[in-house]
Amino acid sequence: MKKEENVVMGYFKKTKLKMTKKIFHLLLLFCFISCGKSGSESKSIKSGFISEPGIYYIHNSKHRNVLVKELKDDSIIFAIRDSQNKILFQQSLNETFSNYHYWCLYVDENSNIWFYNSDYMSSKAILFNENKKLYEMKDFCNVKLKMPKEFQEELKLKNSFENYNCKSLSK
Repeated sequence: MKKEENVVMGYFKKTKLKMTKKIFHLLLLFCFISCGKSGSESKSIKSGFISEPGIYYIHNSKHRNVLVKELKDDSIIFAIRDSQNKILFQQSLNETFSNYHYWCLYVDENSNIWFYNSDYMSSKAILFNENKKLYEMKDFCNVKLKMPKEFQEELKLKNSFENYNCKSLSK
């Protein structure tokens, strides 16, 4: 009788363990699905402004995207990633964007990223170097770069940029 009880108890333990694993996997799957719904929305962008968190697939690049993420402290940071989501460039954590100050992020038709951050008077262009196959950051006010017209006009409209001595804007 004890042998039969052990077999029956062993069966119930195995069944309970399988059910527990199934429930765990379902809960894990549910968590990923629900997290995905509240996560970043993805969009395609050929060129233009990015003004809110999300994933922006750059239309004319080789499978690159811009991830704009709002952090727990309400600061905003962006990164440029490849098709495997490997980070090719990430904005400095010391100079994140804030909704309390003016910031501007622009993707041009050559898949370069331009941004201005009034918190830090930071004026940067992240340009893709085809020879090196990596992004290089340049200060577009210290190095005279030809800015996209739409981006330049946006910066000229903002009062926070008026007194900023920028060679690229003084054309």
